[in-house]
Amino acid sequence: MPRQEIIRSSGVALGTILTIALAGRALGQPPQEKPLAAPPHEAKTISGALDRALPLIQQAAANYPKHRHCFSCHHQTLPMLALVTAKKSHRPIDEKLLQEQATFTQKSFQGEMNGLKSGKGIGGKAMTVGYGLWALRLADWKADKVTEAMVTYLLKTQTEEGYWTGQVARPPLEESHFTATVLAIQEMKRYATDSQKSSADAAITKANAWLASASAKDQEDKVFRLWGLFLAGSKSKKFITEAVLTGQQADGGWAQAEGMKSDAYATGQTLFVLREIGFDSREPAFQRGLQFLLQSQCADGSWFVKTRSRPIQTYFDNGDPHGKDQFISTPATAWAAAALAAGD
Repeated sequence: MPRQEIIRSSGVALGTILTIALAGRALGQPPQEKPLAAPPHEAKTISGALDRALPLIQQAAANYPKHRHCFSCHHQTLPMLALVTAKKSHRPIDEKLLQEQATFTQKSFQGEMNGLKSGKGIGGKAMTVGYGLWALRLADWKADKVTEAMVTYLLKTQTEEGYWTGQVARPPLEESHFTATVLAIQEMKRYATDSQKSSADAAITKANAWLASASAKDQEDKVFRLWGLFLAGSKSKKFITEAVLTGQQADGGWAQAEGMKSDAYATGQTLFVLREIGFDSREPAFQRGLQFLLQSQCADGSWFVKTRSRPIQTYFDNGDPHGKDQFISTPATAWAAAALAAGD
């Protein structure tokens, strides 16, 4: 098997790096300990996998506002990411739903204007605000007073060291300072007004310095640091190797943290970010990751990931697969679908 993989970005080679040796349920039913795998004849194609996954993702996003009035990263942003990425690969999506999710997001933050402007009292802190702005950007939402207030919040809550945080550690989705920081950087670049630009540029410079020096502890940290440094213009082979190649497991997937098994959340996220930095989807490591996703998809079109976060809100059933594990399995399914669409 080839032992070198080439990373390309916008026609510019990022360098050649050595790889390591690569060696369901129906809705409404009780969750299963071992969800059924998809039939082999269907699981082997990206097209078939997306045909099963996208309706579930759209249904999850559509159902959420029926139960909650506040924005969520797991049922707005990441489903929207899957839909937008699928659209870029010329697959039909529910365009109306995409705009409805953006409107829901904007109205949710519109009700928090005082907290946004003061830099206080926002549930989920910068993590939530960053994911919220990302959701709006995915729908091509134009800058307005709400996005301006959201940028103000980010400017007021950056730490002295240069990073941003969430409110509580709920791995893997709401724990990484790297995630909160990279989202803040990306969205300030998009939504900072002319009057905010100078402050935003200074905050981004400080954040980029932190990204280059801070220690990453798990896969999400490593992947978002890789993404952030790429956006800052870094072509360092060290971070690519650390975030991707040394973490790929024998089954072709990636795990959330050391000692855990590969899952769709970590694998989908890793593959999607690889494509964002220009990694060639034809490379063997990428293809092995895609195969892991194809083989691990459940018969109902979802991907199962078991939660490892303590609940902080009263549980409700959004109608998604996997019962009390649905609030991590749904974003895992969104990451997986986004990766498959990006790699198609």
